[in-house]
Amino acid sequence: MDRSLQLLLAERDIQRVILEYSRAVDRYDFDALAACYWPDATDDHGSFRGNALDFVEWNKGALGRFDRTSHLLGNILIDVDLDNDRARAETYAVAYHRFTDSDGQLTDMTAGLRYVDVFERRFEEWRIFERVIAYDWRRTDPAHGQTGFADTYITGVRSSKDLVYTIGGWDQR
Repeated sequence: MDRSLQLLLAERDIQRVILEYSRAVDRYDFDALAACYWPDATDDHGSFRGNALDFVEWNKGALGRFDRTSHLLGNILIDVDLDNDRARAETYAVAYHRFTDSDGQLTDMTAGLRYVDVFERRFEEWRIFERVIAYDWRRTDPAHGQTGFADTYITGVRSSKDLVYTIGGWDQR
């Protein structure tokens, strides 16, 4: 296969893992989250530093304090080293978190951050080998105005019952 095509396919595979990570976190899908990492991978989120699979377990509690999360990904720059089956990626993100604070106030916390990743390809599959989060800014505000939706709206669910997994009658995992 032409080297340019190999690079393009590797970049697409890596980008797919980055996108699947965000979906997994927002949908509370810990099996999908674990599948983004190699078993010996590491993650440094600031509040957690260690083995990535331990990070997945830690998230079961950490994400539980939020009513909702939404990760919006922006610029993704990927540098692939095909000869060594490694890649580096920098992904800009804005992460939205809704929760009830200690005073009972519905609150929105928004953070600008970057995922700085090292990927490895093993058995023709790319996964995260090392992830470090670089935080650029953070903002916390009381949530004002209408916070719910009318009964006719389909809303996101933090489980495998979410529309993304059930539409069309096929399991997308």
